[in-house]
Amino acid sequence: MSCIRLGVEEEVLAEIKPSESEREKARNTAEKAMSLVKSVLQDLGIRDAHVTIEGSYAKDTWIRGNLDLDLFILLHPRNCLELIESGIVDEIASRLSAAGFTIEMRYAQHPYLRVLVDGIWVEIVPGCAIPDPDSPLTAVDRTPFHRRYVVSKTTPEMRDEIRLLKSFMKRIGVYGAEIAVQGFSGYLVELLVINYGCFRSVLEAAQSWKPPVVIDVEGHHRDQRALVKKFKDAAMIVVDPVDPDRNVAAAVSRQSLARFIVASMLYLREPRRDFFHIPGRKEVHAPAPGSVLAVYGPRAGNTVVALLESPRRLSPDNIWGIARRTLRAARRLLERWGFSVIDATAYASEDGQRFIVLVELESRTLPPLQLHLGPPAWSTGNAQRFVEKYRSDETAVGPWITEDGRLAVARRRRYTDALELLRSRVDEWLPGSAKGFRVQVSTLPGVVDRLQGDELAWLLETGYKAPGWMKPRR
Repeated sequence: MSCIRLGVEEEVLAEIKPSESEREKARNTAEKAMSLVKSVLQDLGIRDAHVTIEGSYAKDTWIRGNLDLDLFILLHPRNCLELIESGIVDEIASRLSAAGFTIEMRYAQHPYLRVLVDGIWVEIVPGCAIPDPDSPLTAVDRTPFHRRYVVSKTTPEMRDEIRLLKSFMKRIGVYGAEIAVQGFSGYLVELLVINYGCFRSVLEAAQSWKPPVVIDVEGHHRDQRALVKKFKDAAMIVVDPVDPDRNVAAAVSRQSLARFIVASMLYLREPRRDFFHIPGRKEVHAPAPGSVLAVYGPRAGNTVVALLESPRRLSPDNIWGIARRTLRAARRLLERWGFSVIDATAYASEDGQRFIVLVELESRTLPPLQLHLGPPAWSTGNAQRFVEKYRSDETAVGPWITEDGRLAVARRRRYTDALELLRSRVDEWLPGSAKGFRVQVSTLPGVVDRLQGDELAWLLETGYKAPGWMKPRR
């Protein structure tokens, strides 16, 4: 299949495709990293491990300036888990650190390592050399099968189409399966192009998508209804070609799916460069607190912000998970007590030590009285109980009978201020995983001066509501 590209897409591709010098540096770094790790494994007496390069570099689907260099240590299945649990990553980290390399420890299902080699971060990930992707021992064991599948199914032209789709998704904020994004993984993007053939074909197909979207690239399943039942509540189901019992799109939220559909619709109507992430594009400086408040205007006083600070640094997935749970609980509490939510969102800082929950309300305060409708008068038993309950209640107004024959009272609200509600009932919206966090609840003007650069930039974008790519060209 030959893909038709517009001029803007050719222009973008020329800017996002890795240059020959970048490719050469990546090759040299990959070879050096492999040699280092093999030498360390030999020193540790581990001779039956298979060291491979994985990720978008190995599949040649990476974007300039976004090199994804993953080095996998595939250990023999007979003692793989034992070696991982006994601290093989710590041993490798210790030796590389002693050799003068900058390292960072990271944690997922099990620890892995980042090491800086000639200015390029290389992730060193232990896994198991499984013979069959249907029975992985760790979460990463399928990765070599994914790499082989993608390489076998794509041409150089298709890999450029994958680059365009990745750049598009990065710009609109849906690229990445991590909790912070809840979007499309690199492997999922590759599968979409393999299935539809071209970047534009994926966007065109998205115009007919509605959740649950079901895509089975290799046709492993005849009954889509069974897939929907199996992956209940999934916004998107993309069957893994190398493991038909796995949903590659499990991380994709309804919001990310909707964002991609809308962005695709707008781009197809008006193709523009600002729908793409262009490496090296001038960074936007963090706004001043006053600029943020100016964007919100009168809405700032009705925007409730909870700033939560952890006593220790957490991994990105961990702190984002806590932030999203906190957001859901705070929103539910506010709505349960009668506050109308316009929008609610969360943001975790890059340092892994604090996050923000932001809820914009129609009004931060509510009237002191709230209408409470009772049963119709002809429901005599219920009507009698209603009258008996409220006729002697000095805090209520009424009861009275409405035009349509129902009993009614006006009850005093227990909480008329959203801040008072959140501050007095912290235990109801703060998850157990956030116990020990320092909590500050305020309106936006009361907290904005305590926020940092990345947080202020996020607040500004949240205040505008519509992202840049959704606005008409000026």
